[in-house]
Amino acid sequence: MNVSPQTQAIVLLTVPFGKTESKPLSIREWAQFAIWLKDHDLDPSLLLKGDPKSLLADWSDTKLSVGRIEDLLNRGAALGLAMEKWQRAGLWIITRSEVEYPDRLKRRLRHDSPPVLFGSGNKALLSKGGIAVVGSRDADDDDLRFSTDIGQATAQQGLSVVSGAARGVDEGAMIGALQNEGTAVGVMADSLLRAATSAKYRKYLVSGDLALVSPFNPEAGFNVGNAMARNKYIYCLSDGAVVVNSTPDKGGTWNGAIEDLKNQWVPLWVKRKDSAGSGNSALVHRGGSWFPEMMPRLSSLWEKAIENVDETGSRNAHLLSSVAASPVGADIGDQGGDTESSIATPPSEILGDNASTEACAESRPIEQGLDFYRLFLKRILEITAKGPLKAESIAKMLELEKSQVNVWLTRGMADGEIAKLGKPVQYQAASAIKQQGSLFGD
Repeated sequence: MNVSPQTQAIVLLTVPFGKTESKPLSIREWAQFAIWLKDHDLDPSLLLKGDPKSLLADWSDTKLSVGRIEDLLNRGAALGLAMEKWQRAGLWIITRSEVEYPDRLKRRLRHDSPPVLFGSGNKALLSKGGIAVVGSRDADDDDLRFSTDIGQATAQQGLSVVSGAARGVDEGAMIGALQNEGTAVGVMADSLLRAATSAKYRKYLVSGDLALVSPFNPEAGFNVGNAMARNKYIYCLSDGAVVVNSTPDKGGTWNGAIEDLKNQWVPLWVKRKDSAGSGNSALVHRGGSWFPEMMPRLSSLWEKAIENVDETGSRNAHLLSSVAASPVGADIGDQGGDTESSIATPPSEILGDNASTEACAESRPIEQGLDFYRLFLKRILEITAKGPLKAESIAKMLELEKSQVNVWLTRGMADGEIAKLGKPVQYQAASAIKQQGSLFGD
């Protein structure tokens, strides 16, 4: 395993292993620290070669102290032992700065994309996309047959399965593809090292038909937080998703589907189920689509979801109100409540009185269909042209839930589209600030 000093530094700073009193940097902390390093022309590898205290003399953060950084960097011996074990198992490591890192993750998650990916098998499959298939570990026979059938269909149609590699639905879809000369990507929340050496997957890893990947320590055991966090990576590595079964208002499958509907990463399709305990119909009510009774041409299914403006517009307009109150990454069981009774805001009202469905279509990105985030940015530019506004005022003027406005404001700031001003805390389109500056000769 040839790992550069830069990769070693990033792993030391962000991955839990060995004994240390300091907590590794979270994804957000690493994003903030990485930006600071870049702004100061510092490569992470320099922290291993030089004196961190002198190199980070200008760094100031109460939660991320220089002492904490030094403590994490001092785990070099433990990392060496771990890497020797990982190398024997055929694992590899890629970081966000490397060309092999999947662009889909960086493009869709931006600063929330994991800084490190551990994996085994064919790295190139991470950039291939495919069909995400997700569902419960305790699936019934009908759901397992469906999962195997859709895995087989993806293989026959030249697509790849992306799933969580857990027993039940995930494993059924992956094996269905692999046994029919297809390819698959398994995004694992735990035990990557064990899975990479298991007889079940080994021949597919060696043949290049499978990639197992995880943003967590390859030896990590099961952790509910990690299991919930990895859901977004399954969706963001795919082109479209199928939910086979889910439990309403709880569990990883439900949470991941709601997160996808809220962020509009990929089109979401749901298997028809009549059982009283299934959450599948609720997912359709919140913006998903029923999966056809007859197995379709899967690529055409996603194209239809993107190109059919009327269908997508209606679905996403409803999504604005029915999902906005469900916070991203909420704890299991936190998503229920009265969100389904909210009144949807039509696309024309978000854009303005003279907007049309065709205008919505012109502003949507190709991969995500009708993108209300972009429409939101357009309206922010209009309503803050003369000055900044509070989040409450923005929500009221656009007739949106404040929780949804806060999500888009945060994303807009990360994208450099929106500026946060204070005191009091207000927001304004970055381009509006530039326009005002140019009027005064700045």
